[in-house]
Amino acid sequence: MPLADYFRSTPFRIATAYTILFVASAAILFGFLYWSITREMTRELEAGIEEDMRPLVKAYSDGRLQRLVEAVHERADAAKPGESLILLQTMNGKVLAGNIIRLPPFTGWRELAIENMANERKDKDERDTALVLGVQLDRAFLLVGRNLKGVQETQELLIRSLAWALAVTIGLGIAGGAVLSRGALRRIEAINRAFREIIEGNLSRRVPTRGTRDELDLLATNINRMLNRIEQLMANLQQVTNDIAHDLRTPLGRLRQGLEAVRLKESSVEEYQATIDHAIEQTDTLLDTFAALLRIAQIESKARRDRFAVVDLSEISNRIIEAYESVIEDAGQSLSGNILPGVQVHGDKDLLTQMLANLVENATRHCPTGAKIIITLTNDVAPILTVADTGPGIPAEAREAVLRRFYRLEESRTTPGSGLGLALVKATADLHNATLTLSSNQPGLGVSLRFPAYTAVSCMDAPGDARGKLI
Repeated sequence: MPLADYFRSTPFRIATAYTILFVASAAILFGFLYWSITREMTRELEAGIEEDMRPLVKAYSDGRLQRLVEAVHERADAAKPGESLILLQTMNGKVLAGNIIRLPPFTGWRELAIENMANERKDKDERDTALVLGVQLDRAFLLVGRNLKGVQETQELLIRSLAWALAVTIGLGIAGGAVLSRGALRRIEAINRAFREIIEGNLSRRVPTRGTRDELDLLATNINRMLNRIEQLMANLQQVTNDIAHDLRTPLGRLRQGLEAVRLKESSVEEYQATIDHAIEQTDTLLDTFAALLRIAQIESKARRDRFAVVDLSEISNRIIEAYESVIEDAGQSLSGNILPGVQVHGDKDLLTQMLANLVENATRHCPTGAKIIITLTNDVAPILTVADTGPGIPAEAREAVLRRFYRLEESRTTPGSGLGLALVKATADLHNATLTLSSNQPGLGVSLRFPAYTAVSCMDAPGDARGKLI
């Protein structure tokens, strides 16, 4: 990977930003320490100088200049060269005692170059600075001072420490940014490789994860879930295309064959009418099939969720029982129900009604005479709607396949239908986040739908719109 990519990467930029922030913080902290330590050391020097000045001023307070001269001589002889400074001179500039050259009289604190004060001039490379205190007496000028070399050395040490700290911080920041960028770019490159393979047609390819549960891992997990869904949709599309090509080709071929047959032979008006009626009937069947496909596509697009409201599933179940009971009895079968009253769900009333009707019609279509169909609705932990029959049932190995579009068991291909009933039920269940389960009724088939638990909200809790909530 080119080196420039590392410096353009987001992790490197973040590391650089944090490095700059840390450098600025360190500079401010060192600046404060520099000022605090320098100020404290200067105060200590000032206190020492004032302590040296106090007995000398007291010696002169008796009005005895000679005594002050002797005290200054003693102090100058005892002082280390270049460390402690002392000077006593007359107001006209005559030096009476001390270890530095004469100076213009002044009062207060000053910082002076020792090079300009020493009796013997020092080399320019060894130039020092001293902190001095000047006092003007009645007939003389007294100066006491100390070398600032210790303070200057401390300042230089702080500056060198700051420089090294900043250099190390910047170096570590750049190195850390490069390391972080390298790891992040490797993972991003792995994601890009997976995307390139997917674009080239390998829909089974997935983004690798490390199990670290970090941001990139969570992103890769969500991407893989999206890819699983896309692969499933593409497989469904391919399966639907194949099923349409196979299942609709036969009725269309029969329709064309019948029309061609009546066109090639001399037929009566009655035969023409019968052929046309049969063609219309077959066309209606094809149109119903396409309408069911469109409805399934609409349901799977989640567009119907805008129409969700509180639905009384008990009322829907009772209405279906009332609507189909007499029809099923005429077919020599029986329909009964065990419906718990007041069971509510959040969903689309029309779709739920159509779904339950499809289950009942599917059961009566594939069950023999004398079969029993039972609709059960319970609500222990969550609403569970079950449609069970005593018919031939569905083999365990085919229960997942029958939920696909156009799939029909061999023994069911002679009965009317397009194989879209259970596919429509599956799409409606998915739209409502309901779990669809096919099981054996011993004998027969049991179809159960477990809806998310729903708790109604009272009007006092939600004034204006008691929609309820899902648990």
